[in-house]
Amino acid sequence: MVTLPNWDEMEKIGTKIRLERKKNGLTLQQLAKRLGINHITLHRIETGKSSPSVALLSEIAQALNQSIVSFVQGIDRPVIHIKKQNQQKMSSPTLKIKVIGPRKMVTNNIVVTYGELRKGQTIQPHTNPGIEFAYNIEGKCEFKSGGQSYFMEAKDSLSYNARVEHSVLALEKLKFIAVYVKDSE
Repeated sequence: MVTLPNWDEMEKIGTKIRLERKKNGLTLQQLAKRLGINHITLHRIETGKSSPSVALLSEIAQALNQSIVSFVQGIDRPVIHIKKQNQQKMSSPTLKIKVIGPRKMVTNNIVVTYGELRKGQTIQPHTNPGIEFAYNIEGKCEFKSGGQSYFMEAKDSLSYNARVEHSVLALEKLKFIAVYVKDSE
């Protein structure tokens, strides 16, 4: 569970958000619109009257091209605990993926995800500009990259050049964690 910051901490986070928003040349209304929240909610966060959830703070950081750490640095709460219901979901009819680490926490270029596939489902051949690391939590799959197949079982891991076309076929119900490190822009 995320412990709510005290008044002074909320005010510090809000002040940092306001300064970064202004540095980016955004009005309160513009940033609120990008985030899909009411500008009054954002105003309450910036003035320290309200504390953002970890998920919302992560989205604010992303919208302002910052790491979440930049907003909580100097605050005596070094642990960020994201409850499963607050993890951002990205899904399609065949693939369920959750972003399980705050976006931009370490750097703008790292995303940590959790995914599930049912037996027979695939992640179609694709590329990403960077490198990836995958850890197979449960099940078996065939991972293809560069014309080669790698058969993974539970607790196997691999890292690979994501610029090379790769795909996954679930041979059993599959659960995995992936870390994507995007090339620097």
